[in-house]
Amino acid sequence: MKILDWSFVLLLSLGILAFLFSLLYLYVFCAIGKQAKLLKKKRIKNKKKRKKVFRTIKKLNWQKKKKLRQVFICLLCCSVSTGTAFYLRYYQATNLGARDSEAVAQGYYLINKIEEQLDADVNEEDTSRVQKNIYELSAKLSSFGTTTADGALSKQGQILLNRFYVNMKELGLNLSNHSSAVLESEELYTNYKEDIKKTRNNQKKVFDYFKLNESSFEKSK
Repeated sequence: MKILDWSFVLLLSLGILAFLFSLLYLYVFCAIGKQAKLLKKKRIKNKKKRKKVFRTIKKLNWQKKKKLRQVFICLLCCSVSTGTAFYLRYYQATNLGARDSEAVAQGYYLINKIEEQLDADVNEEDTSRVQKNIYELSAKLSSFGTTTADGALSKQGQILLNRFYVNMKELGLNLSNHSSAVLESEELYTNYKEDIKKTRNNQKKVFDYFKLNESSFEKSK
């Protein structure tokens, strides 16, 4: 389990424990109140005994106030712990973890490099070198076939991210199979430019959903 997962479990457990203690203190508070009421109803003629009962009632009232404070403290701890726990869960669901962040950054870099190679103005001598570069970059892109979104992310976030991973895998596989012909065929070139555009559209949806700053990826290229 990740640190955030452990933190969620720990905070939620503390919240539940605090709530149970608040119920216990509330029960004791009610029991003390009932005991104090019974003593108040007693008619005691003996002055000495009456003073003793009065002191007991006073002590019980002090204990009631103490238990009531403990109830509020436990409820406050419960609210803070559970609130923080669910905020952590929300944070996990709407923010990329280290593995997915690295995968998105790598995909962004590879797509840019592939497009640079496709659009490069090359002569016949450089063609084989560019084709080799396209093949190597495409092979790396196709490795996203084994990548899946973190299960802690929201359902919508997982759908968008997995769709982006599949797009990159398919683009990488198709392009690596035709890396030697893509520079020589206008039709293939146009088709792959459309595939890249489609992949970039899904990439943008991922960036928008997770509020990623594209300029930070450009700087890290």
